[in-house]
Amino acid sequence: MSMAIQRMRRMLDDILVPVALGTLTTLVLAQLAMQMPRVRERVEAMARSRPVMAMQTGTPPGLQGATGSIILTADSAERAANVIVFRNGVSLGPFTTNEMQILVHAGDVISFRDATPQGPPVTLYVRDGSNDMLYPVTGETITLGGGTATASLEPVAFF
Repeated sequence: MSMAIQRMRRMLDDILVPVALGTLTTLVLAQLAMQMPRVRERVEAMARSRPVMAMQTGTPPGLQGATGSIILTADSAERAANVIVFRNGVSLGPFTTNEMQILVHAGDVISFRDATPQGPPVTLYVRDGSNDMLYPVTGETITLGGGTATASLEPVAFF
């Protein structure tokens, strides 16, 4: 039995070690070749000429109908009046009070633009969200003004 094991080990050593060394050598040579500008340009040109595989984006079928709402609260209604709220790039308008409720769907992105970014800072809080909402998280904050003109929350996601 031990003779069979030794024979198997010897066979593995005779095959696997040269294969591993050959693979390592090929990898090192490929890396060295990519350091040469002419080789690199040619490889990159070939890569650009090939079609790009597009990643599938969107919402999984089970979550397409997921909707909910979030409530945003500002620390100052006066300063928040200069903040314009967007859902997926479409303006929802500025804050008219220190609170705004927004209907959201899975994948929506809520973003903000301060019309007076050099003005005093205003902090916006995600005060409440639907029970099955994973993002944005209740308690998340965004601070605009004081040099910051735009910000976004995490894309809306549901459990």
